[in-house]
Amino acid sequence: MKFRLVTAAAAVTASTFAASGAAFAAHDTNPSDRVDSYAYALTAVQSSSVPNAAASGTTRITTLPNGKIRVQVTADGLAPGLPHAMHLHGVDGAATDNGCPGPGADTDGDGFVSVPEGGPFYGGILTSLTTTGDTTASSALALDRYAVADETGHLSYSRTFRNDSGLANADTVQVVVHGVDVDGDGTYSLTDAGEAPLVPGSGIPFSATMPALCGGIAN
Repeated sequence: MKFRLVTAAAAVTASTFAASGAAFAAHDTNPSDRVDSYAYALTAVQSSSVPNAAASGTTRITTLPNGKIRVQVTADGLAPGLPHAMHLHGVDGAATDNGCPGPGADTDGDGFVSVPEGGPFYGGILTSLTTTGDTTASSALALDRYAVADETGHLSYSRTFRNDSGLANADTVQVVVHGVDVDGDGTYSLTDAGEAPLVPGSGIPFSATMPALCGGIAN
């Protein structure tokens, strides 16, 4: 069974989808005392031994005086032609700076960093960076509403929206981009990583949920 673009949203909770490289983090010189802007590098999560997992990017999170948040993501080296779930991860309501998975995150030794293995580092889902509609954790796997990388593996995302959790924790979140086409056949397959789906019965392959990029203030 192959996956290219999901036609029906698969909803999971933050506790289901997120159990919780070095980059830079910088608080910009802000244009006004009512606007905060944070820029981070995004670096590859998976080991260099994982095929088609080498990627890089940048992100910017801006909080606006109208109570909205703007998130921008630019990345290269992602699975071409496929949607990439993206989220703001962290701890809601606590000034906690988590981090990105490092060496040793692959605790079961299967060669991949899975969502449950990455979660202890970057925390649960606070915001789903969808292109339209809902931005809560309920849209964590709504792959029909996430940005799609072009034929070269480049992805560009920008959206301004209202999400109270993302707004309140913008200065501590980690941005995580998911999805690795392990066998390079242009699809997310239920067998391409040799792993069972993260959410049984969802139809979402394990490879579509693999964290590909991560970055934030703790890195």
